[in-house]
Amino acid sequence: MSSFDPSGLVVYVDGSYVDGAEARLSVFDHGVLYGDGVFEGMRVFGGALFRPLDHLARLERSARTIRLEIPLSTPDLLEVIREVVVRSELEDAHVRPIVTRGFGWPGIDPWRCERPSLVVTAYPFPPMLGTDPLRLMIGSVVRKAPRSVGSHVKSLNYLDAIIAKQQAKAGGLDDAVMLDHLGAVAECTSTNLFMVSDSVLTTPTTRAALPGITRRTILELAPELGIPVEERDIWPMELYAAEAVFLTGSGAGIVPVAEVDGRPIATTEHPQVAALAYGYRARTRDERYLVPTR
Repeated sequence: MSSFDPSGLVVYVDGSYVDGAEARLSVFDHGVLYGDGVFEGMRVFGGALFRPLDHLARLERSARTIRLEIPLSTPDLLEVIREVVVRSELEDAHVRPIVTRGFGWPGIDPWRCERPSLVVTAYPFPPMLGTDPLRLMIGSVVRKAPRSVGSHVKSLNYLDAIIAKQQAKAGGLDDAVMLDHLGAVAECTSTNLFMVSDSVLTTPTTRAALPGITRRTILELAPELGIPVEERDIWPMELYAAEAVFLTGSGAGIVPVAEVDGRPIATTEHPQVAALAYGYRARTRDERYLVPTR
């Protein structure tokens, strides 16, 4: 049973600010019926939003791809997000703006909905995957079949990731590495993946992986720290021989990996990973990348 209690948090729902325990969407909303919608997950550190404009630009791209109109302009939506954080009295939090197709007649035809719905939530959020090194498995669920919805769309439908997560948990592990249709590494169930091999930092392309904001931050940091970096296909058995593997995400931060399919990986001892983790923490406190909520 979930111990999450949203009482006292403030949620924005279609123009109104309501208590988290009272926030509602219709059961006939197409986001509920069909997963027809998009969202973002961004972080608040010390009362400031980290790279919110990057997140909102990605939200806009996701919405444009599925021909979904965001009810507010980017400046107005940013102001709503700030207001939700302030009214919820949060200093460190996870923020989730959600845009659904809205209320309408059942049936997948999107034209059955008169207008989209917009929800913004904010809540305390410790690192999603914890801080201990993770034990991973190579999952069997393919991430993004050819010609499916583009990997850049952060949609409300995470069923492939949920099933992969179930597989990992059933095996007593923390998470699953998801492969694309070619058998190359895509990402984990809710995070991007990085590998260090021969002192080169490598991450999969975004052919089947979400172009993460934390991923982007690491790709920016690596050259600044003198770490060679490349984006290319990574094949599963490369992970077995890696010097280090770690995961990144707005909700997860940077999380070291201890093993893949039972093969131990000395990530926590790797100096490049330590340097990147330190640099990421510094970047999340850097005023150039922050928008204060107050």
